[in-house]
Amino acid sequence: MRLGQRTSRFNPASRMLSSRVPSAGRQKFVTTSEQKGDQEDKGDKGEILGGELFPPCCTRSITVIVGSAFFLVTTSLPNGIVDGSAIAQHSENPNPSQEESSLVRALLGPSSLPPATPNSPNQRANPLTVQVTTFPDIQGHWAQSFIERLAARDVIRGFPDGTFRPDAPVTRVQFAAMIRKAFAKAPIRAGADFVDVPTTYWGYTAIQDAYRIGFLEGYPNRVFLPDQNIPRVQVLVSLANGLNLTPTASADSILNRFFQDAGNIPDYALNSVAAATENQIVVSYPNVAVLNPNLIATRADVAAFIYQALVETGQLPALPPTNIATGYIVGYQAPVAQQPDAETLRQRFRLAAPPVTERSRRVTGSGSGIGTPSAFGADRNTAFGGFSFQERTRNSDNSDGGIALGFGVGDASTSVGFEGTVSIYDLLGDTFEDGGISFKVHRIFPNNFAVALGVENFITWGNPDPEYSSAYGVVSKVFPLGGRTEGFTRSVTTSVGLGGGRFRSESDIENGDSSLNLFGSVGVRIAEPIALKAEWTGQDLNVGASIYPIPGTPLVITPAIADVTGNTGDGVRFILGIGYGYQF
Repeated sequence: MRLGQRTSRFNPASRMLSSRVPSAGRQKFVTTSEQKGDQEDKGDKGEILGGELFPPCCTRSITVIVGSAFFLVTTSLPNGIVDGSAIAQHSENPNPSQEESSLVRALLGPSSLPPATPNSPNQRANPLTVQVTTFPDIQGHWAQSFIERLAARDVIRGFPDGTFRPDAPVTRVQFAAMIRKAFAKAPIRAGADFVDVPTTYWGYTAIQDAYRIGFLEGYPNRVFLPDQNIPRVQVLVSLANGLNLTPTASADSILNRFFQDAGNIPDYALNSVAAATENQIVVSYPNVAVLNPNLIATRADVAAFIYQALVETGQLPALPPTNIATGYIVGYQAPVAQQPDAETLRQRFRLAAPPVTERSRRVTGSGSGIGTPSAFGADRNTAFGGFSFQERTRNSDNSDGGIALGFGVGDASTSVGFEGTVSIYDLLGDTFEDGGISFKVHRIFPNNFAVALGVENFITWGNPDPEYSSAYGVVSKVFPLGGRTEGFTRSVTTSVGLGGGRFRSESDIENGDSSLNLFGSVGVRIAEPIALKAEWTGQDLNVGASIYPIPGTPLVITPAIADVTGNTGDGVRFILGIGYGYQF
């Protein structure tokens, strides 16, 4: 609340308690108001936005009237208890007497008023608020990184119960308050007198400031509609206009290239949304190819848009390529000058972190298996290489090894990804004389889900093992377990597939029967450098772990034990895989 608007602070429905405090022959009143809050009437104005607003739910206000001085203390502590460290705001008498100050301190505690200095009056302090940079209901949320970083800058805040409510809608006045806090720009025009925004309205200053700096407009007939929920397209238009962004090509060509639903964008917004898209301000979850321009913006949406706008202006750093949120930034590409993304390669042999559409964590092979495929694959110009070793091959005492080189193109999150692999078998025998070419087509969907179709040894030469092709289909899903830290989320990845060739049962292989058989795998990412894995190949059970030993180096080592149950072959065998990848 702005000073001079104290009457708007009171809720008519509140319970009012008054008591007289006698002192020096004058009447002094202490009035408390426990504001229960009404989300329906208040339009969800319970959030503290940029220091503009105290939450109406679960807060307590105390007004202290001392002679000609007016004091207001507000706290959001539980049960309406006023903390002695709360800040007293005074308006009618900016220089209360010593007697008045002593009374306030006696009532509210010694720190309720800032100390006076010999040469200056008491200075007003900001109202007491407890500001946190994370919230329990955004853990593992796709927009967690955007929200936490803006909360750290005090651009956005949570609710008195400690939550953020990322999927709740945002009103036009709430958006104005965020804009006012995020962008410190000089005014480019005078304010506007909106008929539905009186000077006593709690968000009057935020609306005026956002209008003066060019971020917000009103409707015809000087109407603003402050409590109207704001659509996604209006947020993007506001940011593009406020930052003076213009597209470098025709709006239609830009929007049709990025969005499947470009035709749903209103005509007035085409240029602004195109400019916002080119500058990577648009963030679209769960599918970057679908804008949903006319849906009501959620608090997570707005946080993401504002964060990216601050990145565009150079006020905030871009998210690192390994961050899961980069997968939803439209047009995002990892910095060219960076070293290969360790997280991307890491997933070649271990778990993909949620959501699976995170481009920097899309895998070039199995995210849960040791030797069986998953639905995650290489795409977006990723290259990888690997070396494998067996202590001894099945039904022999001879050790052997192999190498594989592969690449990935396309984009699995917006269309399809294509992965191709060239494998060399019998590395310790007739080196390079036996080999095969395999491929996989894969697609990533929302909710940590992926599907793939592939053929191993589609083309062969020499006498590879196996000598036949193995077609398969597989689905994979990542289940976050929570407990996220930067760049790491404990999770479980599962894959289930159906295939022929090497996936058949041992008896069908021995009899030469053509059949299909189930295979699958599960991996548990227990720590940043380790994922434990188990897989059923269709014939035997293998267990192992993927280890990322050197931080910052995209090297993955996967030791494992094959046929731990002794179902096939002639007993347990040690196997080892080493992988390295590069994104160009």
